[in-house]
Amino acid sequence: MYGNAAVILNPGTCGNAALGCLAAVSAATDLCCGKIYNFVTVPGLCLGAVLAAQRSGAAGLLDIFCAAGFTVLVLIPFYRAGGLGAGDIKLLAAVSAFMPGKSYLCCFAGAFMIGAVIGIARLFMTGGRGHTVHFAVPVALSVMLYLAGVY
Repeated sequence: MYGNAAVILNPGTCGNAALGCLAAVSAATDLCCGKIYNFVTVPGLCLGAVLAAQRSGAAGLLDIFCAAGFTVLVLIPFYRAGGLGAGDIKLLAAVSAFMPGKSYLCCFAGAFMIGAVIGIARLFMTGGRGHTVHFAVPVALSVMLYLAGVY
């Protein structure tokens, strides 16, 4: 029965699993090494693009490139000011490939709100010293809220 049968996977389920892994691995490497690696984000963006093309064809690809472009354009000033790293921007661009536009905007805003709460808590806990927030953690938490159906 299983020998020659083709395995059929639901792209939505596979995409959600890949998105969860992308977010979790990026958060772990950001916490452990202080970096979000290209070997995590680039394949994530490519897989998201393939799944979007499978779901919606050329329109899905256009949506992804618009969302990724939006992410880069909005966050470049923060990168130049030293508030975000390039890995943070690439992670958010990769995350955008897995979500519909409205959900991505909620996830994007959610990540910054979660990051702000973590930053404020850290400021109070450290007395104003050591206030770096590893931004992949708020992104991962926001992605988990998306996967849980919050937005």
